[in-house]
Amino acid sequence: MNVNVIEEIKKLIAIPSVTGEEARIGKYLYERFTNMGCDTRLIEVEKERFNIFAVLPGRKKDDLGLLFHGHIDTIPAYNMKSPFTPIVKNNHIWGRGSVDQKGGIASVISAFEEIISSKKPLKYGVGFIGVVDEESEHRGSMNLNDTGIKAKYAVVTEPTGLKLGIGCKGTAPIKIIVRGKTGHGCRPWLGVNAVEYGMKIASELLGEDLPIYKVKDIDEVKATLNLGIIKGGVAYNIVPDECILWFDRRLVPGENQFQILDRIKEKIKKFEDCYNVLVVVEIARPDWNWPPIKKRGLKPALTDMDAEIVQVIKASHREMIGDNPILFFTDGYNEMDFLINDLGIPTVQYGPGDSGLCHTDEENIEINQLIKASLVYKTAIKNLCEDYNED
Repeated sequence: MNVNVIEEIKKLIAIPSVTGEEARIGKYLYERFTNMGCDTRLIEVEKERFNIFAVLPGRKKDDLGLLFHGHIDTIPAYNMKSPFTPIVKNNHIWGRGSVDQKGGIASVISAFEEIISSKKPLKYGVGFIGVVDEESEHRGSMNLNDTGIKAKYAVVTEPTGLKLGIGCKGTAPIKIIVRGKTGHGCRPWLGVNAVEYGMKIASELLGEDLPIYKVKDIDEVKATLNLGIIKGGVAYNIVPDECILWFDRRLVPGENQFQILDRIKEKIKKFEDCYNVLVVVEIARPDWNWPPIKKRGLKPALTDMDAEIVQVIKASHREMIGDNPILFFTDGYNEMDFLINDLGIPTVQYGPGDSGLCHTDEENIEINQLIKASLVYKTAIKNLCEDYNED
């Protein structure tokens, strides 16, 4: 197995798959899973952009006991040296996508091969869905509703350092446009300074107490608000007539972007009423141009601590690695959202690699974690899907 998973991730890294350019890796994975003996199909999400869906069928042909989810796109190379030439050094592999998240996919492939080699029959099928566009507008996972995928449980293979994630925050990208009235800087009273009122609005919102959610047996998680971009003004001696603010509002379970939008609109209504400015608030991100994702939003997600999938991954980790995995609820967002909230599949996040290396020019993954993740995936498949002739 060790050689298989190492060679597999090297092949995946060597296929550039920057968001929007996933066709080659989709076709590679189609051939890879098909040659293994999986029932495999490419699902066109957009022209030349395919999700890859592969199934090792079980005796109960319409039932998947376990679905692995991974995204096949990466961010651009940026300043990374030799991004698509995998480099093996000091028990690590460097390359764009090594952590985010071709490592998890390589571990799934290795686990599938082990299950096939064992020749032990499956009662329930096991599947892999590789999606496009995770790094942008989530078109691949948005498409899952139309694919007709049904599974008892799912694992998102994003990197966790072999910790076990049971939930994630959602995120509401908020754009606020403040419009005032231009004027000369020497007579500012004749204008309405949009930047000045934009700063007041920002101060008002950033000073708000945000909700806290208690995750059973883990800790409290708190909603957050970050002002990431502020733009306004054309010259130092002109009263700016427009100011644009972009906020990243992270949501805890029980919140949604529509509530947040309404609350922000109500909170800043007084600025329009009292200060002669026009304020427009909307869901928007600088890199989002696709209306369906703006309408749906990115939701918080949580799987119950007592769910069978949590217990099975814990037990599989303990069996293969010798200790209990650390459980966590991530401050970040991942696409377990779509599996839990749209498909109703209890889902956890468990994968190899240090998530702190995602989106960096030093992206690399520890080989030992690749091997361990594959062993845990294989054991979870056996525990959930193997046929023990019991109905």
